Amino acid sequence: MPTPLKVRRILAVALTLAYPVLAHAASLLHSAPLTIASVAILAAAVLFPPAADGKRWAWAAVPLAALVIIGLARIDAAGLVLLLPPVLLNLFLAWLFGHTLARGSIPLIERLVLLLQPPGVAPEPGVIPYTRRLTQAWTVLFLLLAASSLVLAACATPGGLLESAGLSAPFTVRHETWSLFANVLNYGIVAAFFVLEYVYRRRRFPHRPYRNFAEFLRRAAAAGPALAASFGARPAAGPAATDGSFVVPADHPAFAGHFPGRPILPGVVLLERVIAEAERQAGAPQRVNGIPWVKFLAPLLPGDRASIRLRRERDSVRFEVLRGSERVAEGALRFGSGGADA
Repeated sequence: MPTPLKVRRILAVALTLAYPVLAHAASLLHSAPLTIASVAILAAAVLFPPAADGKRWAWAAVPLAALVIIGLARIDAAGLVLLLPPVLLNLFLAWLFGHTLARGSIPLIERLVLLLQPPGVAPEPGVIPYTRRLTQAWTVLFLLLAASSLVLAACATPGGLLESAGLSAPFTVRHETWSLFANVLNYGIVAAFFVLEYVYRRRRFPHRPYRNFAEFLRRAAAAGPALAASFGARPAAGPAATDGSFVVPADHPAFAGHFPGRPILPGVVLLERVIAEAERQAGAPQRVNGIPWVKFLAPLLPGDRASIRLRRERDSVRFEVLRGSERVAEGALRFGSGGADA
């Protein structure tokens, strides 16, 4: 028997999928009842998740939404409401992806990739730079879809934004054409991009931590709560800490066997140095529960001076090891509750 949480998720998905279907049907049939039903379904899709979580503001908004819907029905203006959701949804998604590209933030796709990686296993070489470019691509796609939906909504007839405001449109499109793009093709384009990118990624990065598309979808869905929680993580104020500088001792015992004739500081020793710096900054011992990913980009040699940058994100720490301006290593450490918060 499905759990209440599963039932809530199914209802939320059903409401979200029902809206574009009803909205497009209302446009094709020029049906006022279907238009009102579409607005009601839209309000339910927005308010149901927070209401199910017991948010008081959502419950308070239910009667207000009902009054607004009744008012729109009386003045025959419900159709105008249907013009805006495709624009606003795509703008929101563009912001969701785009704001994670800011300096000092982790791109959204990179966050998902790190959540899907098995503990202690680094992503394939080239995956991390690819996640930034993919996040950029999704941002651009959603911006283009938002702009296209807005232009078509403005020029639609009858009942487009410009026509309703008494203005002349530079060109006109049938209302049904706008609906076909906004309520059908819009989602088809997103789905096609998603599938094609997966096929490309499967060829470019064959050693992925999931066996097939279905498993990828299941694991991505399971990582959803953790991904959402990552948006609440506050990075350290100002630049990342750079006071964890050190000099690689020329007589470090690890050089004896790593490697004869060309001594290089072992990666495990460098990780120990990073953990020690995290403990120093936290002022307490830290219990490492996992290493989601790590990359060693250049060797550290005897006598080299390096610095460690740390950025705290809830129960994990993102780190960089620099030799001057050259990045030597980067990765993430996950800390457990056994130690002080990092």
